[in-house]
Amino acid sequence: MQQIKLKCLVIREVDFSEHDRYITVLTEHGRKLEVLCRGVRRKNKAGAAAARLFCWSELELFERRGKYALDGASLINSFWGVTQDVEAYALACYLAELAAAMSDPGEDVPALTRLFLGALHMLSTGKRAPALVKPAFELRLMAESGFLPQLAPCAVCGAELRADGVWFSVRAGTAACGGCAARLGADYRRLPEGTAAAMQHILTSELRRVYAFTLGGDSLRVLGEICEDYVIYYADRLFDSLRFYHSLSQLPLPQPRR
Repeated sequence: MQQIKLKCLVIREVDFSEHDRYITVLTEHGRKLEVLCRGVRRKNKAGAAAARLFCWSELELFERRGKYALDGASLINSFWGVTQDVEAYALACYLAELAAAMSDPGEDVPALTRLFLGALHMLSTGKRAPALVKPAFELRLMAESGFLPQLAPCAVCGAELRADGVWFSVRAGTAACGGCAARLGADYRRLPEGTAAAMQHILTSELRRVYAFTLGGDSLRVLGEICEDYVIYYADRLFDSLRFYHSLSQLPLPQPRR
């Protein structure tokens, strides 16, 4: 048994027995861990507040044969500001479920933790609306997970694409010019200029600037639809937390398409 110290973001918590809890965390290196927290629910338990959902904390862990147990915790930052708005909280829960689904206990993906911390900061402070944070997180997460879409040039003829002349296929993960998209059929959808520019920004900017853009109207609506379709198609699953998020606004939930 060895003792290690890691900065971690708590993305899930499950209580069991009278005083114990399991937490799922993303380490600062982007690795998913399951941690047993014995006695953490006892009254006045030291460090208990640092092992709660959406807390960024320094955890002292005992590790043995790939199993982890909490020995101590120190809070760095709490993002419980998301609980002040039901839509922001529901979205944070969906992003947590998506992050857990796209992460691997045996693989480090540092961008994942930084991307999630940025999303929680935007949601808890209200600096960006949930409708903007959601597609930005979805698209960049899928790119960092090995599902990078191609936005230029045209995937068929190789022509350079202008921002006002981009058609995109979720199924193919590629963009095309108008002529090629017309020949290829209904899989390709024309992107508003603002949507195309936003997708390019999300995919190419530094992680600290992923959410540093503004968008509204049809451009934001289409961005949200495209990015959600992209997640559902390549993750090949639906998410219970996404169902709840949609229930808040009565939006229809897309189905996986193969």
